[in-house]
Amino acid sequence: MINIYQPNITKYQNSAIAAIKSGWISNHGEYIQKSTDLLEKIVGVKHAILMSNGTCATHCLFLALKWKHPEINKIYIPNNVYVAAWNAALMCYSPNQMQVMKMDLATWNIDTSDEIITNLEPNSAILIVHNLGNIINVNRIKQLRPDLILLEDNCEGFSGQYNNQMTGSSEAVLASSLSFYGNKIITSGEGGAFLTNNTDVYEYIKKIYSQGMSNIRYLHELHAYNYRMTNVQAALLYDQLLDYSTIMNQKATIFENYRNLLQPLIKSGKINIFQSENKTVAANWIFGVRLVNNQKTISDLNDFFTKYQIEIRPFFYPIDKHHHLTKHFQSTDPIAEKLHQEIIMIPSSPEITINQQQYIVNCLDILTSNN
Repeated sequence: MINIYQPNITKYQNSAIAAIKSGWISNHGEYIQKSTDLLEKIVGVKHAILMSNGTCATHCLFLALKWKHPEINKIYIPNNVYVAAWNAALMCYSPNQMQVMKMDLATWNIDTSDEIITNLEPNSAILIVHNLGNIINVNRIKQLRPDLILLEDNCEGFSGQYNNQMTGSSEAVLASSLSFYGNKIITSGEGGAFLTNNTDVYEYIKKIYSQGMSNIRYLHELHAYNYRMTNVQAALLYDQLLDYSTIMNQKATIFENYRNLLQPLIKSGKINIFQSENKTVAANWIFGVRLVNNQKTISDLNDFFTKYQIEIRPFFYPIDKHHHLTKHFQSTDPIAEKLHQEIIMIPSSPEITINQQQYIVNCLDILTSNN
């Protein structure tokens, strides 16, 4: 079976082993600070806080928003996104304060056309999500609507760029979240990070993510959480961050191979890949293809690829398909349904071979010829 994603951590274990041998296996230890410093440097952001996973970091985006901007009464959230984005929002805001954003058939992200953005309500915030690593230009949105507060779910967009700067670094956003889950470009197994250039926000979340302790040890002053990353996780992260350029180059090659191999299918109109916004560079996280006018169910597609020993993932469901959200939200956007119907994610592991990629493309050719 060619797995959808299999991380390569074989040569990035030395610091994790050293952390275990040191006995500092919880949230204290040298690798917490080492990884934090290196992450801030790579991203180009003032403040980073390592967290236990990406969902915790995304939850902290909304905690920061509610604390820094209590006047906000409307949160715009994309339709087709990983459900953690919605779950995190619902931890801080009521459903009647949220609105589902329309999707774009070309970018697979929210529709960021001038007409859409300029007509959003005042006293509002947008959760920006870079689906499958396709980057939304947050600086452009801020220029169109300086009054909007932007939060950046960067869990799929790490290493992408907008306006020649790395995602997660823009002054246009209040804060950003990262994920270091096992299927991400850089991984600590679980793990994530909260990023911000706002020192006030950083100091508030630094308390919130660690039980709300005051300046007096074990005297707490806030209703807070335990979202801390362990030293062992940070050590695994650290060795990969040290080799960041090599990892990114390896992934770039894989994605370029796919784009070249898929050209005949793209030119024939059988499949599409996403279009990127101006002044953005996509993150090479996981490769997606849109099966144009696909009529097969995701179950049919899974059966087809399983027969050829290939693991795939569907694109994100429209938000009202999730049982716990159905009673609160309705998806009236036909594009959202079409994106879910037609997009699949294909194997994108760091060590996938060119022969395996060619095999996957051949199977896509068989599928689309019989579609």
